[in-house]
Amino acid sequence: MPQSNILVVGSLNMDQVVRVPHIPVLGETLLGAGSLKLTPGGKGANQAVAMARLGAAVTMAGRVGGDPFGKQLLGALQADQIDTSLIVVDQEESSGVAFIFLVPDGDNVIVVSSGANMRVGQDHSHISTIFESIAQAQALVLQLEIPLETVISLIAAAHNVHVPVVLNLAPAQPLPKDVLQQLEVLIVNENEASLLSGQRVDNLEDARIVATVLFEQGITRVVTTLGSQGAVLATGDGTGKARIIHQPAPAVQVIDTTAAGDCFVGALTVALTEGQQPEDALRFAIYASALKVTKFGAQSGLPTRAEVEAFLHSV
Repeated sequence: MPQSNILVVGSLNMDQVVRVPHIPVLGETLLGAGSLKLTPGGKGANQAVAMARLGAAVTMAGRVGGDPFGKQLLGALQADQIDTSLIVVDQEESSGVAFIFLVPDGDNVIVVSSGANMRVGQDHSHISTIFESIAQAQALVLQLEIPLETVISLIAAAHNVHVPVVLNLAPAQPLPKDVLQQLEVLIVNENEASLLSGQRVDNLEDARIVATVLFEQGITRVVTTLGSQGAVLATGDGTGKARIIHQPAPAVQVIDTTAAGDCFVGALTVALTEGQQPEDALRFAIYASALKVTKFGAQSGLPTRAEVEAFLHSV
């Protein structure tokens, strides 16, 4: 299995997780179940760990604060053999933190305090080093928990040196069409797809239509994730028209959906950079993310390559 040299530029957060009986409403005070759990997270870091555990060689670029959380976040990445030489310890801002309310069925509500993540790209020497590293990467993976202008500049830099860009449009923000056209893969959920297309995505057929619309805007591959319904991928059919692939998700016991989307992004990127066909890459990513939701925690619940392979062969 060839290794992929993948560069992730994105967020690192310490997740503070509280189990609650339901999502609180305005003015309500809830008693959480058990103790507060601290687990490393952040979309960028989660995706980096997902890829490392699936066999890729990964470099992570970002910022943490000079606080205990920052040290823990760096240590967690290093434990998964991720190159952290492009992560800067910020002297002005604290590390990013995510406050997560986890309900019994595994769903959650998340509030992020970005901290040092919102200074990625504002340090000239740091961003220059990241630009230099892009040319050496097999792929660049981005999300939107760092400044939008930094993401746009990184996409352009990678496009200019013909390095494929995978963008997870989360949290949802609109991007200009000319920026989206520089992507190799756009990954969105139902809400993010609706934001870009202007059309609600309520079911599988909506997802097919929206994926086709976005593909026809000049994006090489568009993936819409649909939770328990799996995902839809729009890719070229060889004649310039969209070919739509749907991969259902296997039924699993859901424990925690935190980072399921990040696991999907990481697994799809690894599979595509290994040269897997779109159908196989999509199935690999769906089964990896299905495994993730059976375990607690963002990074702590991410599966290994061996676990995903075993799961694929068991069904």
